[in-house]
Amino acid sequence: MVADSQPESSEVPENEREELTPRQAAAAIFASRLSGLIDKSVVSTEDGTTRGLTLYSLAQHLELAYPDVPVSQSGLYRLIHGDAIPRLDLIIALARVFDVPPEYFVTEAKRG
Repeated sequence: MVADSQPESSEVPENEREELTPRQAAAAIFASRLSGLIDKSVVSTEDGTTRGLTLYSLAQHLELAYPDVPVSQSGLYRLIHGDAIPRLDLIIALARVFDVPPEYFVTEAKRG
């Protein structure tokens, strides 16, 4: 279930990049989309302050909100680093948490 990790497109000039396999491309798109959502997200703490969303807190939230969807902090880590491909049930759960359509995680951003 683990795909080979690939350098981000910004690290290697386009003309020097090898073509990604469909599995690697899917992992890279998903990783980029999930990382972006996590980076933009903040959570409220018990004392009323806010902080950035962590993989630990995301995993905890998913476990509580969707107990039938197995997820762990280390599993999320592998996903945001492009080392794993998510299951459809996890894509749907993440889409609901971040209030985006499931397609968001599997389509590239439009350039232009």
